Amino acid sequence: MTRSPINPSASAYISRRLARGASKAYLCTIGAESQPDTANWPSASLITVASHWDGSPILLLSGLAHHTQNIAADGRASILFDGSAGYSNPQQGPRAAFMGRLKKTKDERLHQRFLARHPEAARYAGFGDFGFYQMHVERVHYVGGFAAAIWLKARRAILAANDCKAIAEMEAGALEHMNSDHAAAVANYGTRLLGKRGKHWRMIGLDPEGCDLACGNGVHRLDFKTLVSDAGAMRGQLASLAAEAKKAPKGRR
Repeated sequence: MTRSPINPSASAYISRRLARGASKAYLCTIGAESQPDTANWPSASLITVASHWDGSPILLLSGLAHHTQNIAADGRASILFDGSAGYSNPQQGPRAAFMGRLKKTKDERLHQRFLARHPEAARYAGFGDFGFYQMHVERVHYVGGFAAAIWLKARRAILAANDCKAIAEMEAGALEHMNSDHAAAVANYGTRLLGKRGKHWRMIGLDPEGCDLACGNGVHRLDFKTLVSDAGAMRGQLASLAAEAKKAPKGRR
């Protein structure tokens, strides 16, 4: 039996979708020489995570943590996003390992993207030993199931800067506008398009491929039908989804 070739564009999109929809992931770092018991050994940690507009991971790490000390010595790391939940055989589920270098970021907009997804982190984000990091992705290893794996270079796996610049600049204002003036539409996105329950819905993130919605302690991903890279296209996509949601019955999935 001959398998169909793996589609790189589809694999890249699914990889980003896994990263954008995840609240947690697995971080692998290289043991620092300053820690003789684990020097040069691979080390894995469970972390909370958010995403840059281009799909690359954003982290908030304590300088006291073992993995952060490893990063200080060698920024090379891998972050695994696991999409196998719900599969009777997890080996059949999708997963993506983002590989690159972790570097501290002073971009307050990225700080806010992380805290919007993990509001409880605001209690310690300002502590002196904590810092925000962005992974500068170099490649992604995507596995879509048995015998379905592909390596993707960064230029294919991560959205181009030109696709993200305008969205990054408008995000804060657009979120305020949607939550203040279009709260009913935001709620319809969650209940009618995603089929979720809840009353107090908020839009907490926007990127070229979709938006993140929060209700209670839950965060839910709503994907756009097409990639948007400017304010006009974003308004059009949100309006189109609002119209679709009005026509959809509650509880739709």
